[in-house]
Amino acid sequence: MFRIFLLASVASAARVLHVPLTPPLTASRPLDPALTSLSFDPAFWVEFWGNETHPNAFSMQMLKNVADRTGVYPVIRPGGVTQDSSTYDPAGGSPVRTTDNVTGAIYRTTWGPAFYESFAAFPGGTRFTVPLNFGNDSLAIALAEAIAAVRHVKDWEERIFAFELGNEAGNYKATQRNLSTWGPAAYVVEWKNWTAAINAALPAPLRTRWWAGSDGITPAAVTVALQTEDLIARGLDRPPIVREFSQHMYAYSSCTLTSAAAATVPNIQNHTNITAFVGLLAPKVVAAQKAGSDLVVGEFNSVSCSGKPNVTDIFGQALWVIDTTLYAASINVSRVHIHQGATLVSQSNSQINIPGVNGTPGFSTYNLWYPVDSPLRGRRRANPSYVSQLFIAEAVSKSKTSRLLALEPPAGVSPDLFAAYTVYDGEVPRRIAVINWQTFNRTMGKAGAAATSVSLDISAVLPRRGRATLKRLTAPGNDETDSDFVTWAGQAWTNGTARGKEVLEAVSDGKIEIRGSEAVLVFVN
Repeated sequence: MFRIFLLASVASAARVLHVPLTPPLTASRPLDPALTSLSFDPAFWVEFWGNETHPNAFSMQMLKNVADRTGVYPVIRPGGVTQDSSTYDPAGGSPVRTTDNVTGAIYRTTWGPAFYESFAAFPGGTRFTVPLNFGNDSLAIALAEAIAAVRHVKDWEERIFAFELGNEAGNYKATQRNLSTWGPAAYVVEWKNWTAAINAALPAPLRTRWWAGSDGITPAAVTVALQTEDLIARGLDRPPIVREFSQHMYAYSSCTLTSAAAATVPNIQNHTNITAFVGLLAPKVVAAQKAGSDLVVGEFNSVSCSGKPNVTDIFGQALWVIDTTLYAASINVSRVHIHQGATLVSQSNSQINIPGVNGTPGFSTYNLWYPVDSPLRGRRRANPSYVSQLFIAEAVSKSKTSRLLALEPPAGVSPDLFAAYTVYDGEVPRRIAVINWQTFNRTMGKAGAAATSVSLDISAVLPRRGRATLKRLTAPGNDETDSDFVTWAGQAWTNGTARGKEVLEAVSDGKIEIRGSEAVLVFVN
């Protein structure tokens, strides 16, 4: 009743959202239905996924919810810092972490056949990248991992999407490479030599399935920049064995007290900041496509070093994931793999996050879900950001021809605090996603809701006698940390399945309203 009254009271103030009725040349290429994909640090593989005979049913359900909406399962990347200190033991089992008794730092992750065999526990059609250790500077280790993957991944030709040699080689330490000579030129030479040696042991269908790069787009001053366009210019793609170039993306960090101070809600939840940072990928996309490949974001999240409490574990993180993913798609990034894991002490000796007690994981606060009960994070559950995956999946849909366009804000609306996208099926706009970035917190009440709301007029998009409905992504406030109160179309997803009745809102006279810290997805029929 309150929402109906509010819509009627502000209808005269509705601002026109201009949506091109046919896709312009600036619309994206057809979207990959697996646009929203995933990355998991292999040291925590067992907690997230279990093994072939005892898979983690909760995590599997979280994947199924997305696949039900897109028709495909996300591409799974087991990768991250610990892949560069991994080793294959043919007598071993699932991944096992070896940690320093004093610091708790993981200095070795060992796996046997069971790691690769666990891929078979995923539904048919699920594809994986295979992590190879580049950081220990041992071709023998990487070669053994690649050979083992082919030997133990069932239906390897279908399931192995790509091999990934190393993680963020631009961040390597003096214990991993000679930093006086290590740089893009050395990386290209070594990467080509290693991949050639590994390819000699691989079946022919896998020899052109490589990820290259896998480094951040804004390395710190102490790191070596490995950027797609530079690697291509140096001949890394000759011969053309690269299936996709990968870049990582973290705009903020909690690795040090200084960097953590900048990782604030106003900085992160700002559309202009998001587009400026993600926009750094645009020349890399162009370079990859000219080389006959594609660009993916192989790993990303909002705040590196496992996130920041009360910043990355709140409802606003869901809005950030949506805006970041859709903007990346609008500039033709093929997929984005949102990273999941737990605190890694080895990343920094001054980070704000901590591991769990007695070797248990200190799951990252930016995780979409916590896969098991843990002393530090409590019960297994979806986090407030999980619903972002359902929103994105429904925006992309099962169509393999959908194209996406970022829209300009209506007149008088701040570009910092507003984001909108339309998705075309064929030549017609079928879905419109809108995010109102004005902050509405739980204590702000009805007056705050009214003050932060935006009313939009999309009537020009509706065909004569056409209808539209919308689904609303909402919570009591941007700062909500309890997933029980975070809803997508009226349903909460805390336990992995929908709780509550689905709510589809009719769009009356082409007018829609979005409160601050909300997002809506409009379906044009």
